[in-house]
Order: sequence, then structure tokens, then C-alpha cells
Amino acid sequence: MSDQTPQAMQKLPAARGLAWLSGSWGLIKRQPVRLLLISLFFQFLLSFSQTGALGLVVVLCLPVLSAGLLQAFFLVEQGEKPMLAVLFMPFTAKRCIGSLVLLGAVAMVVALLLVTLVLAGQMVDIDPDIIIRIEQGDLDALQLIDPQVLQTAVLSMALGAAISGMLTYFSVPLIWFRNQKMGSALLMGLKGLGRNWKPLLVIGLMLGLLAIPIVLLFGSFYLTALSEGTASTLLGILLLLLGPMFQLILFGSQYLAFRDIFGLDETTATKLKPEDQLVA
Repeated sequence: MSDQTPQAMQKLPAARGLAWLSGSWGLIKRQPVRLLLISLFFQFLLSFSQTGALGLVVVLCLPVLSAGLLQAFFLVEQGEKPMLAVLFMPFTAKRCIGSLVLLGAVAMVVALLLVTLVLAGQMVDIDPDIIIRIEQGDLDALQLIDPQVLQTAVLSMALGAAISGMLTYFSVPLIWFRNQKMGSALLMGLKGLGRNWKPLLVIGLMLGLLAIPIVLLFGSFYLTALSEGTASTLLGILLLLLGPMFQLILFGSQYLAFRDIFGLDETTATKLKPEDQLVA
């Protein structure tokens, strides 16, 4: 991480959003297997987010893991070959691990408050046994919930995730690459979002379009599993690949957006390369 004064924040045109998306794909093509493996393991760790106390730890550490994935893209851009261990590298960075975990706590609390406000009063009427069954992965239990309540719950969780994403989008790389404290990174990150809302809106719209077929495939997979008790193995494998690939495009464009708006200079590159990184 760098101690130097950050470069002036740039304000970029809407068209730059398309450049970030295409640039993200370009980075992925340089090291597709390695990045896909890292993304798959990232997804594997996220699967524990619904498992009680361990899930809480995973959610708190999400910004830390995100910093590791951003670091993988940084290494690829520098011509390096990131290993799977790069995902855990931020856990060893004493200067920023505390700020990243604190950021995770702030994002989680904000998302929970938002979901609670939206669902206020609606979850009270649901049988606690149904909630327990859902937490245990019983898909049939979802059919016992009022569809309106279920729809509201899904929308509120999506909104909570979007707000958390906005809070962490630039603050994670600011903490990791610029060694900013959590508070200043959060404020500067939100300012960066505000100044560059046009290219970021383009990214959001394009990622939304890319997500449509994945959502449709997942819906088909889910409905088939719910109605028949089993689902297509081929469809499952396809989702297993498309999900992490979409995640890579998302993080790759995030990395490029941060680089263009806040800057990564030679000093940063020197401090983050070989001697301090786990590369092949």
C-alpha cells in the first residue's frame, strides 16, 4: 500500500464506462484460468455467509476478500500471474486489515437496517419454523410464505446489497491501494461515485444486461429443483462458470474505474509487486 498523497480525483465521461468493461474482459483474457479459479474460490467462501456465526465472519471479511480479488487484477495488469493465495493476502496486511473489517461491519449494519425498515411488520407473521427450514436450505419452505412478502424480502435484500456495494465500491481499493483509513476512504469513495455517476451508470446498465441471462438460468434451475426435486447437471455446471465469470467482469471494471479516477502511480506499483506478493 502506498503512503503518498493520492492524485487528484478525475471526473470522466460516460463513455469511459464501456472502456472499463472492455478493459476488464481484456485483463481476464490474459489469465483466464487463474482468475476463474480465484473467483470460484471467492464464491465458495461466500456460500458460508448463511451459516450462523461463520456467516457473520464471512460478511465482515467481504471487503478483505474483495481487496484480494482487486489485487489479482492489479497483478495481471502488471504482467504477473496471481496465485489463489493472493485472495488472502489482505488478511496479512496489518496496516489495513482493521479498516477493511470495519468497513464490512458498517456496510452490513447499513444493509440490515435498510432491510429491517422495508420489511418492518411483514416478517412477524411468518412461522419461525419456516424461517429455520429456509436457513437450512429447504426450498419447499419458500412455498409456505406469502408471495407478496417473499417478493418484498427479495427486493429489500437486493436494495441492501446495492447500498453496501456503493459504500464499498471505491472505499475498498482506497484502503488497500492507498492505505486510507475507513472513514476517509468511505467519504472519498462516495465523492468519487458522485463525480463519476455517468460512466458508473453505464457500467451498472451493461452489467444489468449481462446479468439477465444468468438470472433467467438460475430461475430455471431453481424452479426445476423445486418442482422435480432435481435439476440439470449441465445447467448447474453452466451457472458454476457464468457466476464467477460475471463476478470477474464486475471486479475488473471496478479495478479499472478506481485506477482511472484515483490513479495508481509507479510508487504504488513498486510497493505492490513481486517481493510483497504471492505470485507464480
